Amino acid sequence: MDGIEFKELFKVATETLREKTTHPLLKADTIYQQDSENEGIAETDYLQLDLTEEQRNICNRLLECRDKQDIEYATHAYIAGLYDAFWIMAVLFPNKWDTEEIRKLFSEK
Repeated sequence: MDGIEFKELFKVATETLREKTTHPLLKADTIYQQDSENEGIAETDYLQLDLTEEQRNICNRLLECRDKQDIEYATHAYIAGLYDAFWIMAVLFPNKWDTEEIRKLFSEK
């Protein structure tokens, strides 16, 4: 398995884990729930705007780009969190964790 395949496989695995781990946390977070409700209200208002088809397409494209970027950011932030956890484990258990080897795996292109 080359570096690119490993990195993509690892990314897919972390996305799957992130979804399972994050959902219950967000469900229990009242601030997130309020933000989610406010987004729903804003979306309803947006859908009621009298936009031309071209204007709506531009807005939708912007929102889709932002959503995709947010998902990518969340995945990389999750991976960074895992890396930080590995680093902490290496500090606590220096004879069992090799952070340099982990860094190489994450950064292969």
